[in-house]
Amino acid sequence: MEVSYFFRKRRLHAFSIESLFENVHAQISTQSDVKARKIEVPSIRNVFANIFASGANQGTINHITGDIHYVSLGMKKRNTILTIHDCVFLTKYNKWNLKYWMFKFFWYQLPMWRANTVTVISEKTKRELVKLTGVNADKVQVVPNFFDPRFEFAPKKFNAEKPRILQIGTKDNKNIQNLAVALKGLNCELHIIGSLDVDTQLVLQENKIDFKTHTNLSFDELKQQYELCDMVVFASTYEGFGLPILEACAVGRPLVTSRISPMDEIADDAACKVNPYNVLDIRRGILNVIENETYRDQLINNGWKMRYKYSINNITEKYTDLYEQVAAQPATEFFLLRQAKAAASFIGLV
Repeated sequence: MEVSYFFRKRRLHAFSIESLFENVHAQISTQSDVKARKIEVPSIRNVFANIFASGANQGTINHITGDIHYVSLGMKKRNTILTIHDCVFLTKYNKWNLKYWMFKFFWYQLPMWRANTVTVISEKTKRELVKLTGVNADKVQVVPNFFDPRFEFAPKKFNAEKPRILQIGTKDNKNIQNLAVALKGLNCELHIIGSLDVDTQLVLQENKIDFKTHTNLSFDELKQQYELCDMVVFASTYEGFGLPILEACAVGRPLVTSRISPMDEIADDAACKVNPYNVLDIRRGILNVIENETYRDQLINNGWKMRYKYSINNITEKYTDLYEQVAAQPATEFFLLRQAKAAASFIGLV
């Protein structure tokens, strides 16, 4: 069986999908009965070039790893699997906005119709997808993300005097402006992964936050930022999954995250949960981690216990089972062809 993984064109500051499925590809490649290929589409913006290139590189199983949903239009429906990471475009715009309907049809409904199976990374994304697009729930399977095995447990003495706080991501949903207000007056260093817009920089400066940004990091550099920090704050207002939750747990750093789905379910008892819309609650959670050593150790230990549930072996086994199910499905026939065969059989021609 040949599995072809289709990746979006690489972007400077976006690599979570690539990191996730490059690990899946590497793990699947170790199986003797599977040949796994990686195909990166040629363009960031040229939709037609990407559809053509994807159609020309199909395998026994085609797995679209995310973001470039539309390339399913150039593939055989019977053996195509589409992974959708979130419904952010359908929650970003209201129904009076033309962009809502364009994204709904061309980014979700049409690509899903051209796929055999849709996978999502959390139950929350499945619920949203079914509600917002009307896709049949039976067509959608939940296969969660996993601990990247390159993240290793790295104990560190917690600096309670001036903790180094790590924030992953800078988009609006990452909630940095509320975090800045929550940190006002606290003696800490805030290290942010990603580029900041002018408004967010102003909020950080107005609240006198000691902050530093890190951009265009390699995987090893990102891993180092986790190891250098004392704690991770991920009080996002919207996520399809929330990989920094697993990454913080893997390295062994106490975590503050949002008390909303899917972060609430994924973090379980391995994080201090806060209301991301309430600045005082975010501050309460951060102070609880800084001031309570026993609580910090409990969060770290609980995070370590999640390693099997979200292990790469466990998750790639789910994908392998799915590939085998799709590969075993018989080819569908057009309605008229079925009727012609039936008629031929009736009169004794076949």
